[in-house]
Amino acid sequence: MKTRASWMILGMGVALWGCRGGTDDTSNGGGGSGASTSSTSKSSGTMSTGSMSTSATNSTGANITTTTGAAMCDPLAKENTAAACSDGCDNDGNGFIDCDDFSCAGTPSCPAEASDPACSDGMDNDGNGFTDCDDNSCKMLGVCTKEISNAKCSDGMDNDGDGMTDCADPDCQTEGIVVCTGNMPANPLPPPGMFTTLANTECTNGLDDDTNTFTDCNDNSCKLNPDVTACKNLPSENTNATCSNGMDDDKDGLIDCLDPGCQKEGIVVCNGPVPTGAPMAQWKTLAEAACSDGMDQDNNTFIDCADFGCAINPDVSICPEANDAQCSDGMDNNNNGFIDCKDFSCSKNPFVTTCMHELSFAECSDGMDNDGNGFADCNDKGCNPPTGVKSAACL
Repeated sequence: MKTRASWMILGMGVALWGCRGGTDDTSNGGGGSGASTSSTSKSSGTMSTGSMSTSATNSTGANITTTTGAAMCDPLAKENTAAACSDGCDNDGNGFIDCDDFSCAGTPSCPAEASDPACSDGMDNDGNGFTDCDDNSCKMLGVCTKEISNAKCSDGMDNDGDGMTDCADPDCQTEGIVVCTGNMPANPLPPPGMFTTLANTECTNGLDDDTNTFTDCNDNSCKLNPDVTACKNLPSENTNATCSNGMDDDKDGLIDCLDPGCQKEGIVVCNGPVPTGAPMAQWKTLAEAACSDGMDQDNNTFIDCADFGCAINPDVSICPEANDAQCSDGMDNNNNGFIDCKDFSCSKNPFVTTCMHELSFAECSDGMDNDGNGFADCNDKGCNPPTGVKSAACL
Protein backbone atom coordinates (compact mmCIF):
# COMPACT_ATOMS: atom_id res chain seq x y z
CA MET A 1 0.00 0.00 0.00
CA LYS A 2 1.36 3.38 -0.87
CA THR A 3 1.81 5.76 2.05
CA ARG A 4 3.37 9.15 2.45
CA ALA A 5 6.43 9.24 4.70
CA SER A 6 9.70 11.08 5.16
CA TRP A 7 12.93 10.62 7.09
CA MET A 8 13.47 12.90 10.05
CA ILE A 9 17.16 13.24 10.87
CA LEU A 10 17.74 13.86 14.57
CA GLY A 11 21.04 14.35 16.41
CA MET A 12 23.99 12.39 15.07
CA GLY A 13 22.38 10.87 12.03
CA VAL A 14 19.77 8.77 13.86
CA ALA A 15 16.86 8.26 11.43
CA LEU A 16 13.29 7.86 12.60
CA TRP A 17 10.43 6.96 10.33
CA GLY A 18 7.64 9.59 10.60
CA CYS A 19 4.14 8.26 9.99
CA ARG A 20 0.58 8.67 11.16
CA GLY A 21 -2.20 6.22 11.67
CA GLY A 22 -5.88 6.76 10.96
CA THR A 23 -8.00 9.22 12.89
CA ASP A 24 -11.46 8.46 14.20
CA ASP A 25 -14.50 10.62 13.58
CA THR A 26 -16.12 10.17 16.96
CA SER A 27 -18.51 13.08 16.79
CA ASN A 28 -22.11 12.06 17.15
CA GLY A 29 -25.52 13.52 17.59
CA GLY A 30 -29.01 12.67 18.63
CA GLY A 31 -32.49 12.83 17.22
CA GLY A 32 -34.66 10.54 15.15
CA SER A 33 -33.16 7.11 15.47
CA GLY A 34 -30.75 8.38 18.11
CA ALA A 35 -27.06 9.03 18.24
CA SER A 36 -24.60 6.94 16.31
CA THR A 37 -20.85 6.64 16.37
CA SER A 38 -18.38 5.24 13.92
CA SER A 39 -14.77 5.57 12.96
CA THR A 40 -13.48 6.63 9.59
CA SER A 41 -9.85 6.07 8.69
CA LYS A 42 -7.96 8.68 6.76
CA SER A 43 -4.94 8.16 4.57
CA SER A 44 -1.47 8.58 6.02
CA GLY A 45 0.14 11.98 6.47
CA THR A 46 3.77 13.02 6.20
CA MET A 47 5.96 14.22 9.04
CA SER A 48 8.18 17.15 8.19
CA THR A 49 11.07 18.61 10.13
CA GLY A 50 9.91 22.18 9.35
CA SER A 51 12.22 24.92 10.61
CA MET A 52 15.12 24.57 13.03
CA SER A 53 15.88 27.15 15.74
CA THR A 54 19.14 27.66 17.63
CA SER A 55 19.79 29.96 20.57
CA ALA A 56 22.95 31.86 21.46
CA THR A 57 24.04 34.81 23.56
CA ASN A 58 25.48 37.92 21.94
CA SER A 59 28.18 40.21 23.32
CA THR A 60 25.69 42.24 25.33
CA GLY A 61 24.30 39.17 27.03
CA ALA A 62 20.95 39.22 25.14
CA ASN A 63 19.54 35.93 23.94
CA ILE A 64 19.08 35.66 20.16
CA THR A 65 17.22 33.03 18.11
CA THR A 66 18.10 32.04 14.57
CA THR A 67 15.52 30.25 12.42
CA THR A 68 16.40 28.33 9.28
CA GLY A 69 14.24 26.43 6.80
CA ALA A 70 10.53 27.31 6.95
CA ALA A 71 9.15 30.72 7.78
CA MET A 72 8.74 31.92 11.36
CA CYS A 73 5.80 30.07 12.88
CA ASP A 74 3.44 30.70 15.74
CA PRO A 75 3.66 27.49 17.83
CA LEU A 76 0.32 28.22 19.51
CA ALA A 77 -1.67 28.68 16.30
CA LYS A 78 -4.15 26.14 14.94
CA GLU A 79 -3.59 24.48 11.58
CA ASN A 80 -7.13 24.41 10.21
CA THR A 81 -7.58 27.52 8.07
CA ALA A 82 -6.70 28.30 4.47
CA ALA A 83 -3.96 30.69 5.60
CA ALA A 84 -2.47 28.36 8.22
CA CYS A 85 -2.59 25.43 5.80
CA SER A 86 -0.56 27.19 3.12
CA ASP A 87 2.10 29.11 5.07
CA GLY A 88 4.79 26.42 5.19
CA CYS A 89 4.62 26.30 8.98
CA ASP A 90 3.85 23.54 11.44
CA ASN A 91 1.49 25.88 13.27
CA ASP A 92 0.17 23.39 15.81
CA GLY A 93 3.57 21.84 16.50
CA ASN A 94 2.52 18.26 15.78
CA GLY A 95 5.24 17.57 13.22
CA PHE A 96 3.03 17.91 10.12
CA ILE A 97 3.01 20.93 7.83
CA ASP A 98 0.09 22.35 5.84
CA CYS A 99 -1.72 19.74 3.71
CA ASP A 100 0.23 16.91 5.36
CA ASP A 101 -1.64 17.73 8.58
CA PHE A 102 -5.02 16.01 8.93
CA SER A 103 -6.42 19.24 10.41
CA CYS A 104 -6.00 20.90 7.01
CA ALA A 105 -8.08 18.34 5.12
CA GLY A 106 -11.12 19.97 3.62
CA THR A 107 -9.85 23.54 3.84
CA PRO A 108 -9.74 25.64 0.65
CA SER A 109 -5.95 25.14 0.57
CA CYS A 110 -6.20 21.36 0.94
CA PRO A 111 -9.34 19.94 -0.68
CA ALA A 112 -10.07 16.31 0.11
CA GLU A 113 -9.83 13.52 -2.45
CA ALA A 114 -12.62 11.47 -0.94
CA SER A 115 -15.61 11.19 -3.25
CA ASP A 116 -16.51 9.35 -6.43
CA PRO A 117 -16.20 12.50 -8.59
CA ALA A 118 -12.85 13.53 -7.06
CA CYS A 119 -11.55 9.97 -7.31
CA SER A 120 -12.21 9.72 -11.04
CA ASP A 121 -11.12 13.11 -12.39
CA GLY A 122 -7.46 12.26 -13.09
CA MET A 123 -6.24 14.88 -10.61
CA ASP A 124 -4.32 14.72 -7.33
CA ASN A 125 -6.89 16.89 -5.57
CA ASP A 126 -5.36 16.76 -2.12
CA GLY A 127 -1.78 17.19 -3.30
CA ASN A 128 -0.47 14.11 -1.49
CA GLY A 129 1.25 12.63 -4.52
CA PHE A 130 -1.43 10.02 -5.22
CA THR A 131 -4.12 10.34 -7.87
CA ASP A 132 -7.63 8.89 -7.87
CA CYS A 133 -7.71 5.18 -7.00
CA ASP A 134 -4.06 5.20 -5.90
CA ASP A 135 -5.09 7.47 -3.02
CA ASN A 136 -6.05 5.63 0.18
CA SER A 137 -9.13 7.84 0.58
CA CYS A 138 -10.46 6.57 -2.76
CA LYS A 139 -9.71 2.86 -2.58
CA MET A 140 -12.99 1.77 -0.97
CA LEU A 141 -15.32 3.95 -3.02
CA GLY A 142 -17.45 2.52 -5.80
CA VAL A 143 -15.66 4.37 -8.56
CA CYS A 144 -12.49 2.46 -7.62
CA THR A 145 -14.05 -0.92 -6.89
CA LYS A 146 -16.52 -1.22 -9.78
CA GLU A 147 -16.30 -1.13 -13.56
CA ILE A 148 -19.12 1.34 -13.67
CA SER A 149 -18.70 3.87 -16.51
CA ASN A 150 -19.33 3.50 -20.22
CA ALA A 151 -15.69 4.30 -20.91
CA LYS A 152 -14.46 1.54 -18.57
CA CYS A 153 -17.00 -0.90 -19.99
CA SER A 154 -15.70 -0.48 -23.52
CA ASP A 155 -11.93 -0.10 -23.16
CA GLY A 156 -10.99 -3.78 -23.33
CA MET A 157 -9.53 -3.71 -19.81
CA ASP A 158 -10.42 -5.39 -16.52
CA ASN A 159 -10.42 -2.10 -14.63
CA ASP A 160 -11.54 -3.46 -11.27
CA GLY A 161 -9.37 -6.57 -11.34
CA ASP A 162 -12.18 -9.08 -10.87
CA GLY A 163 -11.17 -11.23 -13.83
CA MET A 164 -14.00 -9.99 -16.07
CA THR A 165 -13.63 -7.45 -18.83
CA ASP A 166 -16.12 -4.92 -20.15
CA CYS A 167 -19.58 -6.37 -20.90
CA ALA A 168 -18.68 -9.72 -19.35
CA ASP A 169 -18.50 -7.91 -16.00
CA PRO A 170 -21.89 -7.70 -14.20
CA ASP A 171 -21.01 -4.10 -13.30
CA CYS A 172 -21.34 -3.31 -17.01
CA GLN A 173 -24.77 -4.93 -17.33
CA THR A 174 -26.52 -2.29 -15.24
CA GLU A 175 -28.82 0.65 -15.85
CA GLY A 176 -26.98 3.57 -17.42
CA ILE A 177 -24.36 1.43 -19.20
CA VAL A 178 -25.29 1.93 -22.84
CA VAL A 179 -22.23 0.33 -24.44
CA CYS A 180 -23.44 -3.14 -23.43
CA THR A 181 -26.55 -5.17 -24.18
CA GLY A 182 -26.48 -7.81 -21.52
CA ASN A 183 -23.03 -9.38 -21.62
CA MET A 184 -22.38 -8.37 -25.22
CA PRO A 185 -21.20 -5.05 -26.68
CA ALA A 186 -24.00 -2.86 -28.02
CA ASN A 187 -24.41 -2.96 -31.78
CA PRO A 188 -23.85 -0.34 -32.99
CA LEU A 189 -21.52 0.85 -30.24
CA PRO A 190 -22.40 4.46 -29.32
CA PRO A 191 -19.57 6.98 -29.65
CA PRO A 192 -18.08 8.46 -26.45
CA GLY A 193 -19.66 11.80 -27.23
CA MET A 194 -23.11 10.23 -26.77
CA PHE A 195 -22.43 8.42 -23.48
CA THR A 196 -23.90 11.14 -21.24
CA THR A 197 -26.98 11.78 -23.38
CA LEU A 198 -27.87 8.11 -23.75
CA ALA A 199 -27.09 7.26 -20.12
CA ASN A 200 -29.25 10.15 -18.87
CA THR A 201 -32.10 8.99 -21.09
CA GLU A 202 -31.91 5.44 -19.77
CA CYS A 203 -31.78 6.60 -16.15
CA THR A 204 -34.84 8.86 -16.45
CA ASN A 205 -37.20 6.81 -18.65
CA GLY A 206 -39.26 5.41 -15.77
CA LEU A 207 -38.18 1.85 -16.54
CA ASP A 208 -36.20 -0.70 -14.56
CA ASP A 209 -33.88 -1.35 -17.48
CA ASP A 210 -31.66 -3.89 -15.70
CA THR A 211 -34.59 -5.61 -13.91
CA ASN A 212 -33.01 -5.34 -10.46
CA THR A 213 -36.23 -3.85 -8.95
CA PHE A 214 -34.70 -0.35 -8.77
CA THR A 215 -35.67 2.28 -11.30
CA ASP A 216 -33.76 5.23 -12.71
CA CYS A 217 -32.16 7.46 -10.05
CA ASN A 218 -33.28 5.09 -7.31
CA ASP A 219 -30.81 2.61 -8.80
CA ASN A 220 -27.29 3.01 -7.41
CA SER A 221 -25.94 2.17 -10.85
CA CYS A 222 -27.39 5.42 -12.16
CA LYS A 223 -26.29 7.41 -9.10
CA LEU A 224 -22.70 6.16 -9.28
CA ASN A 225 -22.19 6.26 -13.04
CA PRO A 226 -20.20 9.43 -13.84
CA ASP A 227 -21.94 9.62 -17.23
CA VAL A 228 -25.35 10.08 -15.54
CA THR A 229 -25.57 13.74 -14.64
CA ALA A 230 -29.37 13.69 -14.33
CA CYS A 231 -29.21 11.89 -10.96
CA LYS A 232 -26.93 14.37 -9.23
CA ASN A 233 -28.16 17.09 -6.83
CA LEU A 234 -31.82 16.08 -6.98
CA PRO A 235 -34.29 17.36 -4.37
CA SER A 236 -35.76 14.87 -1.94
CA GLU A 237 -39.39 13.93 -2.39
CA ASN A 238 -40.34 14.05 1.30
CA THR A 239 -42.21 17.29 1.99
CA ASN A 240 -45.85 18.21 1.57
CA ALA A 241 -44.83 20.52 -1.27
CA THR A 242 -42.81 17.97 -3.27
CA CYS A 243 -45.32 15.22 -2.51
CA SER A 244 -48.18 17.09 -4.15
CA ASN A 245 -46.69 18.80 -7.18
CA GLY A 246 -47.34 16.01 -9.67
CA MET A 247 -43.62 15.62 -10.39
CA ASP A 248 -41.08 12.86 -9.83
CA ASP A 249 -38.69 15.25 -8.07
CA ASP A 250 -36.07 12.65 -7.19
CA LYS A 251 -36.41 10.80 -10.51
CA ASP A 252 -36.89 7.37 -8.96
CA GLY A 253 -39.85 6.50 -11.19
CA LEU A 254 -42.38 7.21 -8.42
CA ILE A 255 -44.50 10.35 -8.31
CA ASP A 256 -45.83 12.04 -5.17
CA CYS A 257 -47.72 9.68 -2.85
CA LEU A 258 -46.40 6.58 -4.63
CA ASP A 259 -42.93 7.53 -3.42
CA PRO A 260 -42.05 6.01 0.00
CA GLY A 261 -40.60 9.38 0.98
CA CYS A 262 -44.12 10.79 0.82
CA GLN A 263 -45.58 8.18 3.15
CA LYS A 264 -43.90 9.48 6.29
CA GLU A 265 -45.32 10.91 9.48
CA GLY A 266 -46.10 14.58 8.97
CA ILE A 267 -46.83 14.26 5.24
CA VAL A 268 -50.51 15.16 5.27
CA VAL A 269 -51.05 15.38 1.51
CA CYS A 270 -50.79 11.59 1.37
CA ASN A 271 -52.50 8.76 3.20
CA GLY A 272 -50.09 5.98 2.31
CA PRO A 273 -49.99 5.90 -1.50
CA VAL A 274 -53.29 7.81 -1.83
CA PRO A 275 -53.47 11.64 -2.12
CA THR A 276 -55.65 13.33 0.52
CA GLY A 277 -56.20 16.58 -1.32
CA ALA A 278 -55.30 18.59 1.80
CA PRO A 279 -55.02 22.27 0.79
CA MET A 280 -51.76 24.12 1.37
CA ALA A 281 -53.39 26.42 3.91
CA GLN A 282 -53.96 23.43 6.20
CA TRP A 283 -50.59 21.69 5.85
CA LYS A 284 -49.04 23.24 8.97
CA THR A 285 -52.06 22.62 11.20
CA LEU A 286 -52.54 19.05 10.04
CA ALA A 287 -48.83 18.20 10.11
CA GLU A 288 -48.37 19.49 13.65
CA ALA A 289 -51.44 17.60 14.79
CA ALA A 290 -50.07 14.39 13.26
CA CYS A 291 -46.72 14.99 14.93
CA SER A 292 -48.16 15.45 18.41
CA ASP A 293 -50.83 12.74 18.66
CA GLY A 294 -48.64 10.10 20.33
CA MET A 295 -49.10 7.67 17.45
CA ASP A 296 -46.58 5.96 15.17
CA GLN A 297 -48.45 6.73 11.99
CA ASP A 298 -45.89 5.37 9.54
CA ASN A 299 -45.05 2.24 11.58
CA ASN A 300 -41.33 2.90 11.70
CA THR A 301 -41.16 2.58 15.52
CA PHE A 302 -40.57 6.32 16.00
CA ILE A 303 -43.33 8.57 17.26
CA ASP A 304 -44.02 12.26 16.67
CA CYS A 305 -40.91 14.46 17.10
CA ALA A 306 -38.68 11.42 17.65
CA ASP A 307 -39.43 10.62 14.00
CA PHE A 308 -37.32 12.47 11.46
CA GLY A 309 -40.44 12.67 9.29
CA CYS A 310 -41.68 15.22 11.82
CA ALA A 311 -38.38 16.64 13.06
CA ILE A 312 -37.16 17.80 9.63
CA ASN A 313 -40.58 18.65 8.18
CA PRO A 314 -40.61 22.34 7.17
CA ASP A 315 -44.33 22.50 8.01
CA VAL A 316 -43.71 21.37 11.61
CA SER A 317 -42.48 23.98 14.11
CA ILE A 318 -43.48 22.25 17.37
CA CYS A 319 -40.56 19.83 17.47
CA PRO A 320 -37.69 20.94 19.75
CA GLU A 321 -34.17 21.45 18.35
CA ALA A 322 -35.49 21.45 14.80
CA ASN A 323 -35.56 25.10 13.76
CA ASP A 324 -33.11 27.97 13.34
CA ALA A 325 -33.93 29.57 16.69
CA GLN A 326 -33.51 26.46 18.83
CA CYS A 327 -30.54 25.22 16.81
CA SER A 328 -28.54 28.30 17.80
CA ASP A 329 -29.63 29.09 21.38
CA GLY A 330 -26.97 27.08 23.22
CA MET A 331 -29.58 24.89 24.89
CA ASP A 332 -30.39 21.18 24.72
CA ASN A 333 -34.03 21.77 23.89
CA ASN A 334 -34.96 18.12 23.42
CA ASN A 335 -32.94 16.89 26.42
CA ASN A 336 -31.06 14.23 24.49
CA GLY A 337 -27.58 15.31 25.52
CA PHE A 338 -26.73 17.14 22.28
CA ILE A 339 -26.88 20.90 21.82
CA ASP A 340 -27.65 22.86 18.66
CA CYS A 341 -25.60 21.72 15.65
CA LYS A 342 -24.23 18.71 17.54
CA ASP A 343 -27.76 17.33 17.49
CA PHE A 344 -28.76 15.38 14.39
CA SER A 345 -32.15 17.12 14.50
CA CYS A 346 -30.25 20.28 13.59
CA SER A 347 -27.24 19.06 11.64
CA LYS A 348 -29.19 16.64 9.45
CA ASN A 349 -32.10 19.00 8.87
CA PRO A 350 -31.66 20.63 5.46
CA PHE A 351 -34.20 23.29 6.41
CA VAL A 352 -32.11 24.53 9.36
CA THR A 353 -29.92 27.34 8.05
CA THR A 354 -27.92 28.02 11.22
CA CYS A 355 -25.98 24.76 10.91
CA MET A 356 -23.50 23.83 8.21
CA HIS A 357 -24.36 20.55 6.49
CA GLU A 358 -22.45 17.78 4.76
CA LEU A 359 -25.43 15.97 3.23
CA SER A 360 -26.10 16.80 -0.42
CA PHE A 361 -24.25 15.48 -3.47
CA ALA A 362 -22.61 18.89 -3.94
CA GLU A 363 -21.53 19.10 -0.28
CA CYS A 364 -20.22 15.54 -0.36
CA SER A 365 -18.08 16.03 -3.45
CA ASP A 366 -16.65 19.55 -3.18
CA GLY A 367 -13.50 18.63 -1.24
CA MET A 368 -14.55 20.91 1.63
CA ASP A 369 -15.29 20.22 5.30
CA ASN A 370 -18.63 22.01 5.11
CA ASP A 371 -19.83 21.23 8.62
CA GLY A 372 -16.52 22.01 10.30
CA ASN A 373 -16.15 18.68 12.12
CA GLY A 374 -12.71 17.90 10.72
CA PHE A 375 -13.91 15.44 8.07
CA ALA A 376 -14.66 16.21 4.43
CA ASP A 377 -16.83 14.50 1.83
CA CYS A 378 -16.94 10.70 2.13
CA ASN A 379 -14.73 10.74 5.21
CA ASP A 380 -17.69 12.41 6.94
CA LYS A 381 -20.48 10.25 8.36
CA GLY A 382 -23.06 12.72 7.07
CA CYS A 383 -22.10 11.68 3.54
CA ASN A 384 -20.97 8.15 4.20
CA PRO A 385 -22.77 6.72 7.25
CA PRO A 386 -21.82 3.22 8.41
CA THR A 387 -25.47 2.21 8.06
CA GLY A 388 -28.32 3.80 6.18
CA VAL A 389 -28.41 5.82 2.98
CA LYS A 390 -25.11 7.05 1.58
CA SER A 391 -24.72 10.11 -0.57
CA ALA A 392 -24.54 9.35 -4.29
CA ALA A 393 -21.01 10.75 -4.11
CA CYS A 394 -19.90 7.94 -1.81
CA LEU A 395 -21.49 4.79 -3.23
